[in-house]
Amino acid sequence: MIDNQSNNIVIAWDFDGTLTPQDSTTKVISFLKEEEKDAAEKFWKHVKSFSNDTKDFKEYLPAVDAPIWMYSLSKIANDLNIPLNEDLFKKIVKKIKLFNNVIPFLQEIKKLENEKRFKDCNIKIHHFIVSAGLRDLIKLIFPEGLIRYIFGCRYQSISYEENVKKIENIPVFCIDETVKTRALFEISKGVFCKSNIKVNTKISDDKYWAPFNNFIYIGDGDTDIPALSLTRTKGGLGIVVYNKKDPKKYTKNKLCTMSADKRADLITPADFKINGELYTYITNRCYQILQRYEVEYIFKKKSK
Repeated sequence: MIDNQSNNIVIAWDFDGTLTPQDSTTKVISFLKEEEKDAAEKFWKHVKSFSNDTKDFKEYLPAVDAPIWMYSLSKIANDLNIPLNEDLFKKIVKKIKLFNNVIPFLQEIKKLENEKRFKDCNIKIHHFIVSAGLRDLIKLIFPEGLIRYIFGCRYQSISYEENVKKIENIPVFCIDETVKTRALFEISKGVFCKSNIKVNTKISDDKYWAPFNNFIYIGDGDTDIPALSLTRTKGGLGIVVYNKKDPKKYTKNKLCTMSADKRADLITPADFKINGELYTYITNRCYQILQRYEVEYIFKKKSK
C-alpha cells in the first residue's frame, strides 16, 4: 500500500447553476418576503444599483457583490426579527431542487475509492463545494459524509434585549471569485482540517493534503473563471456545465466565451446520469490519477 497524505483526489463543485438549476439565495429571499410580489427580482435590482451596473440582473450577478447582498438580506431578516440560521434553513431546504440524480452521481464517484486498485494506493476521493451561496443552507441538502467540506457565505445570528428580544444577523464570511481560489489553496494544504496550517503557510511538496494535479473543478459560469484557471494552470482539470433548459442565446454566448478563452477542458450539459459524459470524464480522470500513483510506486520500488 502507498501511504501518503497527498493521495487525495479533490472534486470541487460550485453549487448554484452547477449542482442545482436554481439560485439558492433567491429562495431564501422569496421565503422571507413570500407575501410581496416579485420580491426577489426587486432585491437583486436593488443590489445591482449599488454598483451602477445596467446589465439585466438575470444575466450575471458577480459573486463580488456578496457583501452587498449579504448586508441587504440581513437587513430583511433583522426587520422581521428572524435569525438566518439552521432552524430557518430547514424550512427552506425543501424548496431547493438539485439537478436530477445529483446525489447518486456523487455517491457513485465516491465509491471508486473502494476498488482494490484505489485502496492499494491509499487513494481517497473527496467532494467539496465552493459556493458564493449560503453554506448553512447548502449543507442541509446532502447526506452526511458525502461532502467533505463546504465553503460558502455565512452569518452569525445574535440576540439582545431592549424592550423586546431583538435578532441581529451579522455577515461573517463572504465568498467572491477571488475567495474561491483561496478555498482551493486551503483544500490543497489541508487548512480546513488542520488547525496548525494556514493558507499562507509554506509547506514542502510531500506535505500537501492534495496536490493541484489531483484536482477537478466543476462550475457553470463567470464567477468560476478564476478557480477554473487556477486549477488548470496547476495541472488539474476544469469542467464547465450548463443547463440545457436555459435560453439558447444566453447559453451560446456564455459557452462561446468559455470555449474561445480555453477556460475548461470540457464543456458539457449538467447531466448527472451514471455513465453519461460528465460521469465518464470525471471517473476517467480519477483513473488517470490512480495510474500516476501506480507508476510512481513501481518506479520507487525498482529504485530501491
